[in-house]
Amino acid sequence: MFREIHGQTVNTVSFGSGDRVLVGVSGAFGTWEVWQQPFELLSPRWQTIGYDHFGVGETRVPPELVTFEHQVLLLDGILEAFGVDRCVLAGDSNNTAVALEAARRWPDRITALVLVSGAVDFAPTEDVIRFVKGLRSAFEATLDVFVDLCMPEDASGHLRAWLRDIIARTGGERAAQLVESFYRVEVRGKLAMVDVPTVVVHGALDALPMSTLSAAEELARTIPKADLVVLPDAGHVPTLSRPEAVVGAIEKLLGSRDSL
Repeated sequence: MFREIHGQTVNTVSFGSGDRVLVGVSGAFGTWEVWQQPFELLSPRWQTIGYDHFGVGETRVPPELVTFEHQVLLLDGILEAFGVDRCVLAGDSNNTAVALEAARRWPDRITALVLVSGAVDFAPTEDVIRFVKGLRSAFEATLDVFVDLCMPEDASGHLRAWLRDIIARTGGERAAQLVESFYRVEVRGKLAMVDVPTVVVHGALDALPMSTLSAAEELARTIPKADLVVLPDAGHVPTLSRPEAVVGAIEKLLGSRDSL
């Protein structure tokens, strides 16, 4: 349902009614649907919450709100709107940085982290700048290339079509702004301050230049209580292509911990 949060109309969803809560934050220009299948698998045992963050899907906001800081504050508003005192926070792609920042700021509220296809360096390389330019000037062609890179494991093509539809609703200009909003985000220096159980999930077929295996290894090595799970047959969006494996990684680390 749509909720008014910080003066903006935000598209939110919630499934399940378990004692434990998992909040999913989708990647830079993915809607809540990136977490749809893990939510379905978890909802018999967990309450699951998702939302379209600022600039994505059906949450349409002024451009000045499409910043990293506003995404962190929006997450705070989501927790307040749903009355969540404590949760496991799951971040995807670029927005693993939002999840990490939330865990650093609110250690009493974030009991554990799930970081899927994360990155440690968001400084704009030539490839990233070219990608952003393509989002603005040739959105359809750029989107086709991006989706193919994200999901090489999808033999039938139906998941790539779904991912394409998700991003198409965000549009080229908003997608470009969302990527640009991460250019000055600093992650590395804060990783050692994250003091909650963490599972880092990475697809071995991930071909995007920011979410490399080395980035996942650095996350798992530097966050004090982190474990790394590499999925051998997954690309950049395992929540869509390998939801059972993602849920298995979550529950293996977190499912038996009653305090979460």
